[in-house]
Amino acid sequence: MKRKLLFITGSVSTIPLQTKLRQVKHFLTLLFLLSFGIIFGQYQKIDYKFETLIKESKNSNQTAQKLNNLAESLKLDQHLVVTGKGAQTMYSCIVYTDHAEKLKANGILVQSTLPKFVTALVTIDDLEKMAQMKDVISIIAPDFDELHNDTSRIQSGANLLQAGVLNNTTYNGEGVLVGIYDSGIDWKHPDFRDANDPTKSRIISIWDQTLTKIGSEVSPAGFAKGVEYSKAQIEDELDGTPANFVRQKDTNGHGTHVAGTVAGNGAGFPDKRHRGFAPNAQIVFVKGGDGSFSQANTIDAITYFQNVATALNKPIVFNMSIGGQGTAHDGTSAHEVAIDAFTTSGPGRVAVISAGNVYGTNIHRKVNIDPSSTGSFSITAGSSTSVSSVFSFYMYGSSDNDVVAKLTTPDGGVYLSPPGATTSHPIQGGKFTALVYNWVSSANNKRYVQVVITRNTGTTDNSQGLYTMELTNSGTTPMMVHGYKVSEGVASVLTDADNEYIVGSPGNATNAITVASYIARLTSYKSNPSPGGYTLTNNLAENISSFSAQGPRADGFQKPDITASGQYVISAMSSDAMLAPSSSDNIDGTYYKKNQGTSMSAPGVAGAVALLLQANPNLTAAEVKAKLTANARQDAMTGTVPNPRWGFGKLDIYKAVADEIGCQTSETETIAYDEQFYISTQDSNTTSNNTIFAVKYTPTITGKLGSVLFYTGSGASGDIPVTIAVRTVEDGKPGQVLAAKTFNSLLNDFQRSAWNSVDFSQFGLSVTTGQDFYITIDASGGAMSLRRESINLDNRSMFSTDGGTTWAPSTSDYRIRAMAYEDKPQIKKLATQNETVSFVMAEGKNYVTTNCNLVGLVEKTATNTITGNVMAKVWLTSPESTHVARRYEFTPATNPGTATGKVTLYFEQSEFDAYNATNSKKLPTSPTDNEGKSNILIDKFAGTSSDNSGSITSYTNGFVTLIPSIENVKWNPTYQYWEVTIDTTGFSGFFVRTSSSFLATANAKQDQVAIYPNPVKDVLNIDLKNNQGNVKIFDLSGKVIVTTSVNKSGSVDVSKLSKGMYIVEITTNGNSKVTKKIIKE
Repeated sequence: MKRKLLFITGSVSTIPLQTKLRQVKHFLTLLFLLSFGIIFGQYQKIDYKFETLIKESKNSNQTAQKLNNLAESLKLDQHLVVTGKGAQTMYSCIVYTDHAEKLKANGILVQSTLPKFVTALVTIDDLEKMAQMKDVISIIAPDFDELHNDTSRIQSGANLLQAGVLNNTTYNGEGVLVGIYDSGIDWKHPDFRDANDPTKSRIISIWDQTLTKIGSEVSPAGFAKGVEYSKAQIEDELDGTPANFVRQKDTNGHGTHVAGTVAGNGAGFPDKRHRGFAPNAQIVFVKGGDGSFSQANTIDAITYFQNVATALNKPIVFNMSIGGQGTAHDGTSAHEVAIDAFTTSGPGRVAVISAGNVYGTNIHRKVNIDPSSTGSFSITAGSSTSVSSVFSFYMYGSSDNDVVAKLTTPDGGVYLSPPGATTSHPIQGGKFTALVYNWVSSANNKRYVQVVITRNTGTTDNSQGLYTMELTNSGTTPMMVHGYKVSEGVASVLTDADNEYIVGSPGNATNAITVASYIARLTSYKSNPSPGGYTLTNNLAENISSFSAQGPRADGFQKPDITASGQYVISAMSSDAMLAPSSSDNIDGTYYKKNQGTSMSAPGVAGAVALLLQANPNLTAAEVKAKLTANARQDAMTGTVPNPRWGFGKLDIYKAVADEIGCQTSETETIAYDEQFYISTQDSNTTSNNTIFAVKYTPTITGKLGSVLFYTGSGASGDIPVTIAVRTVEDGKPGQVLAAKTFNSLLNDFQRSAWNSVDFSQFGLSVTTGQDFYITIDASGGAMSLRRESINLDNRSMFSTDGGTTWAPSTSDYRIRAMAYEDKPQIKKLATQNETVSFVMAEGKNYVTTNCNLVGLVEKTATNTITGNVMAKVWLTSPESTHVARRYEFTPATNPGTATGKVTLYFEQSEFDAYNATNSKKLPTSPTDNEGKSNILIDKFAGTSSDNSGSITSYTNGFVTLIPSIENVKWNPTYQYWEVTIDTTGFSGFFVRTSSSFLATANAKQDQVAIYPNPVKDVLNIDLKNNQGNVKIFDLSGKVIVTTSVNKSGSVDVSKLSKGMYIVEITTNGNSKVTKKIIKE
């Protein structure tokens, strides 16, 4: 591309030529620096902040204190570094170069090295030296990013993983490192100590980048700044005789709260109610600041995390709940590139970043500018006579086209800034200064323009007024420009602004998992001191948080990636940042507080990733992200995903881990009949006395009961015992107790005004699609405050005030929920080929699975006799037109002909359809086809298939026909298959047909045999025309009840048979068989 050379006159502060050699050298240096826009194209050779620092350092009356003050006003990242030359003030910088080794050879203190840039600590002399090196493209002063659990774990399924319901493994982050880059950590907090030995720490190391070494303190290997504290040094402080060696503190409190969500063990409460996601993970912590974080420090922290993980040979996930808007929002900033390099450096290297909290602030606007055309951005600054920094506004182009920037100020002044320059303009009568940067970025090789308006020292003029930035596109192609109001000292309004493309950096890193926030809880209660309940009003439960930043990236790439709970999150409180006793965020006065933001949602995802890395430490960052996004939960709030607010949906780490370790993904289901999406005013907060609460549930999945959830109100519950039970349904009301847990104190053992989770996974209670059960909460000993809703009444909630003798319907739906999980996800798909499986019979339901698919189900109750080893077979090949293609055989090794039990046979609708195509009497054609259900017959063949073909002729011991009741023929809407269940005496082959198919060697017809009356009360008449025959009557389990012979015609006494349905099997001469149903009245 050809470029015009534009020379600047009067737009950059100039230095008068002095006679002293030092000043002459200074002038030549500055002239050299300001010329780099021409010599090196339009890449900014050295940041204007560093130019200013160099300039001021040459003043004869300059002092160290004045330079320090200037560096602070320029927001430079300063460190006092001890080198061979003694203690020196050094500045963090990002240097774009392809030759890091040449910087080192010239004595530059390089910290982190990446392919296209390095971070370094430099003196002013080093800055001047690098400015003259031809291998240095740009020297950038790093911008600063700002700081952007019970309920979280429940909604993501982490509580089930921690309970060990999946794969018989407790997933708690064991063997995984979690890195946290934040404001510090309260390393004395019980959440970060060993749960069994509080003198031991779970923290591997802490690097405090903000400290200067004293005494025997050291920086981490390869770094020259900050102080590193080892696990041994931390434990020396915890052993009862502290040495007061560890100086790192979290005076902000943000980092401790974040660390608690990622990996806190909840030890501040006996029941560990506020533990984080990965309570057994080991922690690596880097303190990068107290509230703002240099991007150079961020990059160095990433390098440090990688070094520690490599040294310990462990997987690591790091969390960064920080962000800023001062980048191109396309994933190319230096710290985003460093994140991508980290995640591709090997398996088990994952980065999680918060999306940001700026939605609703209207900081963005995009303008498309055609060639030779002009686009504009206007900002109205608020009134102020004292604030020094008025605002900063960035504009990023989609190409490197030249642009001329024109600034119009409130007093009508017009100021031009050509491409390839940094210009400084005295504006508003010299009372304010406008700095305009107009360069091609070293990060992405595209145009950027920045305007910074500041007040000059000593002035009190009002900053109020309209500022307009016009960009004229001098290129030959259109250019999309995204504008961002990055900072403001006074309230400023960007005209025609929106909230798109505002995910903060480094959250735009391509390989990072970027996390938005949703509302998992609307209420909280602080127990001590100053007790009280608090409610998040005018917010919809489980909706997106109002502040959660919206994507996508400026280049259209999907951000954020996923959403997690980020409001009213309770986690660890730093002892160096204790909240006031009266604060509504102070939960217990000692260990825990609540907070909100994507800063709180991201660490939940980071802790969840630790659980996934425990399941498979060799997953790459790309694989981890794919697992999380593919298994994210969608609902009415998320809408169609992915989208710029929710990413791919809500975090479901249970499903993600299940997907990783299993051949079929295990799902969870929170069975609820209270309204899921509601605002607080639609909820009632009621206290009841001497009441048993009950809710009836109908699961849609098959598996086990994981936990019971209930939402307490803010009212005072009694200090009474409470029993939570799972019960059968009897006459529509709570029946037999299947499992129960009793707690000593409703008041002390549960959170107030919060969802509480009670683990029931240890009971192994089966739940089956469509089969009802009850949950009861017995608080009959006193008062219980239980939240409920009455938006839509589901008529599933009941109560009893007489100890369960009588039950009455509730006029509102109790907020009591049941969480179930698929313990055998293989049952979701039927076998697709012939299979043979051997298993040992156990009490209850025995799902027979192989090759990730379902073969069948054999159930044993207390009265059944089937026992020992059982061989199960299913055949799909070589079907016969007389029966459904899928055939079964179940053969117990012990007493196969007389053992009793229950079998369930499974069929796809397509298999019924294929049978129906060649038979006049049909099997069910749809879930509501009751006639088709009533047509089903099951031929039970004695013995085993002699040639293992599952063909009719391979059975030589005859058969009986069983008739399942309509109630036992069920369509499973969740898994989309039929379930046909029958009680049986004797196990063998099971073949399904209708009465239009017959097994008869002589093809006897139904009309050759007459049986009457039907229904029958006392005597059954049988007319065989001119035939002789043997008659057997079976009950529906296949047990022979009556055996007799008939010569042409005869009768059978059935008066002593119980009422119900029976099967009559008649074998005529010639061994023809006819089977008919009768009803005994």
